[in-house]
Amino acid sequence: MCTSGAKKRDDSEGDVGCTSCSSTCCENCVCRVQCISCSRACRCPETCTNRPFRKEKKIKIVKTEFCGWGVEAAEPLNKGDFIIEYIGEVIDDKLCEQRLWDMKYKGVQNFYMCEIRKDFTIDATFKGNSSRFLNHSCKPNCILEKWDVEGETRVGVFAAGSIRVGEPLTYDYRFVRFGPEVKCYCGAPNCQGYLGAKRKIDKLNIGWGAKRKRTSTACVAIMTL
Repeated sequence: MCTSGAKKRDDSEGDVGCTSCSSTCCENCVCRVQCISCSRACRCPETCTNRPFRKEKKIKIVKTEFCGWGVEAAEPLNKGDFIIEYIGEVIDDKLCEQRLWDMKYKGVQNFYMCEIRKDFTIDATFKGNSSRFLNHSCKPNCILEKWDVEGETRVGVFAAGSIRVGEPLTYDYRFVRFGPEVKCYCGAPNCQGYLGAKRKIDKLNIGWGAKRKRTSTACVAIMTL
């Protein structure tokens, strides 16, 4: 277990990631399309924009009226901007299930787990950063992306469009229910009313290790008992 949002690939060795660029990467760069960051071995300059996770944007933690703590943009953001890395403890499926049941018995109401693949879940319940305070929206202005950075899998929050200063930062939790219904207060025109309304489960059967495209939003399971 490690206190981070990164996990080294078992088959990684030597120089990994994008190593073939000779100039600044463009939007159609093969590495960028596959969410592979330029590596230290890449010949592109340090100003290359295909190197997220180096500098986070300014954000502000605020108290919301209905959703507890939340996060607002503290500077203007453009579509595609890297905002912050989703960080927590990296745990396997067995420990994840154990923690879920332990927290249920203790009456813990809020906890946050991001399933990346089989035996790789980022748990920001006890250890994490400001990314854990981003709230859900049925019409979010941010997305989560899974990137390969120097052979490590890392998850980042990126702007889905232009965001003004003071605007709440939200993403789709892709909520998996484990207990009573949880009302959604996002206020979006397309709000479903309840989190996980279309993904209700009665038992802890989340389908660990389901295959997902590298470029898709990382599957986030926010469990509320």
